[in-house]
Amino acid sequence: MSSSVPRPPFDPELEAVLAALADQIPPTLTADMIPDMRRAAPAEVTDEMLATSGLTRRDVTIPGYLGDEITVSVIAREDHQGLGPGIYHTHGGGMVSGAAPSPASTGAPRTCGRSHILNTSSISGLIPMAGVAAYTSSKFASVGLSMALREELAGTDVGVSLLVPGAVATPINFNAGAAEAKLLGREMDAAVAEKNSALLLQGADPGRVGEQVVEAMQQKQFMVVTHREWGPFAAHVHREIERAYEEFDGRHGPDPVATAMAAGEETISS
Repeated sequence: MSSSVPRPPFDPELEAVLAALADQIPPTLTADMIPDMRRAAPAEVTDEMLATSGLTRRDVTIPGYLGDEITVSVIAREDHQGLGPGIYHTHGGGMVSGAAPSPASTGAPRTCGRSHILNTSSISGLIPMAGVAAYTSSKFASVGLSMALREELAGTDVGVSLLVPGAVATPINFNAGAAEAKLLGREMDAAVAEKNSALLLQGADPGRVGEQVVEAMQQKQFMVVTHREWGPFAAHVHREIERAYEEFDGRHGPDPVATAMAAGEETISS
């Protein structure tokens, strides 16, 4: 479904960065481009390319999964000092371009044998949390992507599950804090990391969560949660949504798309 609303302008400071990376960051992602994105090696942006636009690059190495190193390039104006705007890319985008090819995205036959897609979100993908808006919105994206995949792959041999964990006893706060501090060129706030980890480390055992996930996939269960205590919070969010629809006066008349969907008709062509 296309939109006639024009794309809003980028922050002026980002315009120069995006212009320098125009060949590496396409403005729009289509289904036809995904296979090529998965096969492509990371493109190298040279200092000479950036210099022509008055930009500099600082490469920072941060720890990744299982200790693997990830190189993050910090690109800024030559005269830039302190903090500035950044390019925000949701986890959902990473799932699309980084996941193993799926029938929904490649157009391949959907009867190629039994397989299963597992995405990991967070309780922040169901319940908005103040203070971590970027993280919350990226997790909401992963929930939406997973729910859409479930609908697209219904009736095929490809299953979809979504892990929505609460507190799990992992060092994520220390790893994330160390990575952020390294990117910003400052010391990690150990007191904050320790305070957050004090609660987190009382959470679920990651090994047992892994066993739960395998069991859920075997049973073709879609949503996998780790703690009942979040149930009332999720119910509150959904009650607010339901109440908004119940109390609305219907002044615009029936929605033809919703009416067609209720009748089981396909409403969006791709």
